[in-house]
Amino acid sequence: MKVIKSILLTAMIAIASTLAYAQEEADAINAYNEALGLAQNKDFQAAIDKFSEAIELADAIGNTDISTRSRTQIPKLYYQKAATAYNAFRSSPNIPNLEAAITEFTVSQEKGTEYEDNDIKNRSRGVLAQLNFQKGSLLLKAEDYVGADAALDEAIRINANYAKAYYQKGLVAKNLNEGDIETMLSWFDRAIAVGEQVNDGEVVRLSNNKAHAELLFNGSKAIEQNQLSRAIELLQSSLNYNSVSADSYYRLSEASNKLNRLNDAIRFGTLAIELEQGGSTDKAKIFFEIGLAQQMKENKAEACVAFTNAAYGSFKAPSEHKMEFELKCESTN
Repeated sequence: MKVIKSILLTAMIAIASTLAYAQEEADAINAYNEALGLAQNKDFQAAIDKFSEAIELADAIGNTDISTRSRTQIPKLYYQKAATAYNAFRSSPNIPNLEAAITEFTVSQEKGTEYEDNDIKNRSRGVLAQLNFQKGSLLLKAEDYVGADAALDEAIRINANYAKAYYQKGLVAKNLNEGDIETMLSWFDRAIAVGEQVNDGEVVRLSNNKAHAELLFNGSKAIEQNQLSRAIELLQSSLNYNSVSADSYYRLSEASNKLNRLNDAIRFGTLAIELEQGGSTDKAKIFFEIGLAQQMKENKAEACVAFTNAAYGSFKAPSEHKMEFELKCESTN
């Protein structure tokens, strides 16, 4: 009789254990299905919490199927949650919304790593580079140069081949380190190198144009301040970024005249004339510099020709004065 009772007890325990397992398995499955419904309704955080519950229930009974399925869903939901924050930023592009999106994608990247989802991890990382670039651009427009610099550094840390970020760093450096042309140029040079490497022709073009424009501006300014050797250095450097710049050659002609480097003035002026695509009025200032150099070299005929070609627009009166009263050119007699 005792044996029969023992057998019955064992059977009852087994049945109870089976029923308990079945209930726990049902709870895990129900939690998983509920999580799917929440995800479909885009209640991402609630879905994440419910999938986490399903994992805990499934792990307790050794149900690897439910556990694996839930773990697969969680990083994707974090990414969708982050994407929602990004869309909010796009709808209202301001720094607080941008910071919220950065925070969410940082979590998404971390969860991709935690749950071994390399796709989510890498996609989140890519978006973080873009968001930090956009943050740098917004702060640059707001003239927060220190903040912009830090945000662009983060974009570059995430993606060392982010050519646009290097270009923006050049724009920031212009304002952050006023007068430090070399630092600004170093970032444009890096943008050009990376842009060529990743086939981003737009960044290469923008960087070359901006570097040339800044060097031309500073070279012209140096002429006004009578820093002529520095002016020539800057203007010659500008040609590294635009070798067919009529403006750079014109300014080089002007600086050379002031330094009494007359042959250089004529040579640079001639190159400027060849490259200038405008009409007679646009070329007048260049011919005037050539005329000055020829006059100082006592080449009367060549000077008269140059001043004749310079007699347009605002250079008409000074050129005619040169021809009539200083050179006494035949055509004005």
